[in-house]
Amino acid sequence: MERFELAKSAIIRAGAALRQCSLDKTEVQRKTGHQDLVTCWDRKIEQMLRREILDAFPQDRVLGEEYPEEPGSLDAVVWYFDPIDGTTNFVNQRRSYAVSIGCWEGEQPLFGLVLDVERSSLYWAKKGSGAWRDSEAICVSQRREISDLLLTTPCIQYTFLEIHPHRERMLKLARDVRAVRSLGSVALELCQVAAGEADMFVTTRSAPWDHNAARVILQEAGGCICTLDGDTLPVNSKTTVAAFNSPEMQKLILQSKY
Repeated sequence: MERFELAKSAIIRAGAALRQCSLDKTEVQRKTGHQDLVTCWDRKIEQMLRREILDAFPQDRVLGEEYPEEPGSLDAVVWYFDPIDGTTNFVNQRRSYAVSIGCWEGEQPLFGLVLDVERSSLYWAKKGSGAWRDSEAICVSQRREISDLLLTTPCIQYTFLEIHPHRERMLKLARDVRAVRSLGSVALELCQVAAGEADMFVTTRSAPWDHNAARVILQEAGGCICTLDGDTLPVNSKTTVAAFNSPEMQKLILQSKY
């Protein structure tokens, strides 16, 4: 079985398991604080994905949120996955959370898959083959005026309320765009930009397993991605992220000193 077919089969099974699971309050724990949660299902799904991947491709490396490895060399094929992207949504709402699987060889993407679990909707892309939601091709929006943009960010608190080097720029941008929305899932919000349902995405903190699948989908849909400083997004380290519906919009925003 090819890597992509394995990943597609595994992510669909993971989603089915999450839709059917029950979640007791005792199974929810805090990691760094009351706004950073983990459940037994985060760990169960990651263990399942890790086992399936390494059984089929023992030479590959895997980096997941709950059991991260040291970054190491990028020479190998590396899988990045988030077993539940949007754990708070999973705990509080049982909607708007995703399973995310990205596969890279060095600094070159091979494919990315993001499953909107409760909607059973699969976003996916292979390098050079366009972006898709299930069997429908998707593409970014054509909005080119800042005042027309819908901006999305996964955490209002971190982006606009906490003190950080980009805060004033983010506040100015929020005032100038049409609206700001927060879904609470990096992967799904990047897929919203890819599908033309949002026009720009920002976050002050993101890990490789959060964005390395969705960034493939976004770029194949015609969008672009970088750090909030405009630098190339690293493959295997935590970073800020800014995503846009076009290179022209990226240039306009960055040159506007946001």
